[in-house]
Amino acid sequence: VKATGDHNKENVVKEYVNNPDVATQRYGKDYRRLLRETEAALTAPPPVKSATLQFSGFPANMGSDACKMTLEALGGIADFECQESEDFPILVGRVTFDDIETAKKAVEQYDGMDMGMGSAIEMTSV
Repeated sequence: VKATGDHNKENVVKEYVNNPDVATQRYGKDYRRLLRETEAALTAPPPVKSATLQFSGFPANMGSDACKMTLEALGGIADFECQESEDFPILVGRVTFDDIETAKKAVEQYDGMDMGMGSAIEMTSV
C-alpha cells in the first residue's frame, strides 16, 4: 500500500491494525477489499524457509513416539526431538523433514489445529 502512495489507504490499514472493529465499521463499505487483504496479511502464517520446524501443542498423552509417527505420515524425518512442556500438558520439540516440501505440508496441515487442549498447535520454520 505504501508503494502506491495512497495515503488514505495507508491510514485505513493503520487504523485496522490498531482497532479492526472500528476500522471495519468506518471503512468497511468503501475499503472492503483492502480490509480483507489486510486481514489475510495479518493472519498469514510465516513462510517455511527450511525443512526444520519447531512445534508445540500436540497433547502430552500422545507421547513422543505417536507424535513422530503422526509427522512421519507426511514424509520422511531426518531428525526429531520432543519433550513434555513444563507449563502445560503438551509436547514441544523440533522436527527436521527430509525436504522442505514435507515441512510445508506439515505447517499447512497442523499449524493452528486445535487438539482439544485449549490451545492450537504451533509450527514455525527455524
